[in-house]
Amino acid sequence: MSHEARHQGYGGAAGGPATLAATADVLRCYEEAVQEPMVECVNLDGLYTNAQEEGSDRIDAVVLREDFCSTAIIASTWLALRPENRSQGVDIDLDALRDTQAKLGGKKVQLLQSPSYTQAPHTVELPATAAEPSASTLEKDASGYISTWAEGQATARLDRRLAKRQQRAAQNTQVAADEPRLVLLHSDVLDLPVPPVQGRTPLEAPDIVASLNYAMAYFHDRATLLRYLRSVVASLRPKTGVFITDMFGGPPTGEPYEDQDRLWAQFYDEPGFRRAQDGAEQVVLRPCTGDDDLQVLPGPTPEQRGTRAEWPRGHLKLVRTGDAHGGFEYWREDGPIDYATNRFRMSLSFRFSDHSWLRDVFSYDFRIWSLRELTEAMEEAGFASVRILVLPRNDVDRHDSSSDDSDMDEDGEDNFAAMFLRTEREERRRRKFHTVQPEEKVFSTRSFSTYIVARAP
Repeated sequence: MSHEARHQGYGGAAGGPATLAATADVLRCYEEAVQEPMVECVNLDGLYTNAQEEGSDRIDAVVLREDFCSTAIIASTWLALRPENRSQGVDIDLDALRDTQAKLGGKKVQLLQSPSYTQAPHTVELPATAAEPSASTLEKDASGYISTWAEGQATARLDRRLAKRQQRAAQNTQVAADEPRLVLLHSDVLDLPVPPVQGRTPLEAPDIVASLNYAMAYFHDRATLLRYLRSVVASLRPKTGVFITDMFGGPPTGEPYEDQDRLWAQFYDEPGFRRAQDGAEQVVLRPCTGDDDLQVLPGPTPEQRGTRAEWPRGHLKLVRTGDAHGGFEYWREDGPIDYATNRFRMSLSFRFSDHSWLRDVFSYDFRIWSLRELTEAMEEAGFASVRILVLPRNDVDRHDSSSDDSDMDEDGEDNFAAMFLRTEREERRRRKFHTVQPEEKVFSTRSFSTYIVARAP
């Protein structure tokens, strides 16, 4: 595992007129473009309960740990589901963890650092940079919930209801801060579980460890994958704890792409599209003509490794748009596959209204594991049961039959539990998991969500 942060800032040339990309908040753009936190938390909650055996003493998950958490948006959103919920987030990117603590406030978020970074025999607590969050950058209620998703996603109805609840809570109540319900840990996931802060008890054993956004693809060899999975087994609450991860599902081909030559010519001279500090040019694949449709490129030279030239130019795809920083486009570049190792490169970029770019600000060198490889590794690591579940994707939330005021109780106050359950029922009409049984066949004309759910022994 690398100890480097996975995101970069603006890479355009210095000097000249200021661009929107040069001042954009990379992490806010990422949260809005890539993640649907409430949808994920609802899914995690349901997957945990469905994984419990009859007679389980913990039907509802309370403590969630988000591995590879970056801004910890899943861990922080988890706190909104129930007032007793607690969460942890683990990542190697200290800047992203500090950013989350500053947004939520030092009284709400505890930030720890593992011994591998402190060079000490125990974990240490880092001082908060700010005691209170900034009202100008945070929508919050008494539970610490943050609203980050864009209008039009599957959770828009819940978002509107929460906004009304937050507004009334801010006007009518003043809640004293409790002990931090969110603990962020600056650590490599391979070092888990970590020793406690000196004189304190260890971190709670989580009910759920969630490694999302294809996190298993970070591991390039089976030995390291097994090392991580065994650390998860050791971390989880015995008997009831559940590990949940996702993986690519659906047809690997047939993704619609625009004319790549036209796009690259259009963007080539836009500010930030060519990162100034990376002078190595990417190889451009030649057009396929006639029967000559197979191209094999030589491996990179030592000088090319770690630069743009290590990987041939991929295919740009506009995924969606966002509202942050005056509005932006979220572009993904899908690279080719290293055929012998199953590695491939994928990067995320943001293009702003002045046509300036945050290019390749998140770049991933993934190894694609088959589901069989992953489930066999989980069984070998010691999980008691391993299941594969599939879920059709929701493209757009087109239906809204509920009233924003339908969740009021008899006294005219909103009931968050009723609001959440109503929204969950509405989502269930459109989203349904299926547990794939041995020898069952799955067919789809487009990609779909795939989760692997493993229960602790």
